Amino acid sequence: MSSHPKFLNLVLLNGEPEEKLRAAHAAGFDQVEIWREDVQASAQGTLALAQLAAQQQLTFTNLQVLRDFTGAPDRERQQKREELRQFIQVAQALGCDTIQAPATTREDCLAERIDEDLQWMASEAARYKMRIMYEPMAWCSVDNTLPLAWERLQRLDQPNIGLVVDLFHICARGGDASQLDGIPADRIYEVQLCDMAALPPQNNDAIIDIARHQRLLPGDGIIEVERFVDKLKSAGYNGPVGIEVFNDALKAQPPAVAAQQAWTALNRYWA
Repeated sequence: MSSHPKFLNLVLLNGEPEEKLRAAHAAGFDQVEIWREDVQASAQGTLALAQLAAQQQLTFTNLQVLRDFTGAPDRERQQKREELRQFIQVAQALGCDTIQAPATTREDCLAERIDEDLQWMASEAARYKMRIMYEPMAWCSVDNTLPLAWERLQRLDQPNIGLVVDLFHICARGGDASQLDGIPADRIYEVQLCDMAALPPQNNDAIIDIARHQRLLPGDGIIEVERFVDKLKSAGYNGPVGIEVFNDALKAQPPAVAAQQAWTALNRYWA
């Protein structure tokens, strides 16, 4: 495996989970981001999926995605904590040590509890030697930019919570590679490359629609991908770099074809 593991988020591919793993391996990827829905869709079960990944010499970048954990109202707080425990169990069965948990999107979140919830999450994950990837998504109700998310993680100083750098979420709100300035490389847990045809309208519905259906492979749109890559390399980043592209047209292709296109696009920027 290279010093920069290269991953594919399986959301790009259609088909059964087993077929997706084989396609990612055949294209050349070291790792995959796998969704809990992929695991649940596996006819053979979680352990068989883990065995297949091992046979394909694939590891799991993370298990996705624990939604709206932080700041949950009282009636759902305990439920979210139980959901984290379920994610940990699935991740362990896969042989995966990282769970992705984005910032909350809820308008009714209790913002004053977010720090406490993240500290609890970090402590619970640490009991199982798990890490948490905290992602600032463009439509989050709190921490919807990389600087805001980094300010929070810097203040909390939890050793097993790090940032997701997703080019879509940075650029959809008009940000650029300068948002990486001042963030230590070891506090970035992964980098997700993609592109977009144009800056989306600045409302959540429009951003979500493009994010979930019309992202492009890096190099096919307006994002200055090379500027992000240069910043990351200059900072000494050596963690996973990969492709997270939700695109209906690409997903309609055979998994092997879409995976190969993603591999080619990734290697334009991170050989």
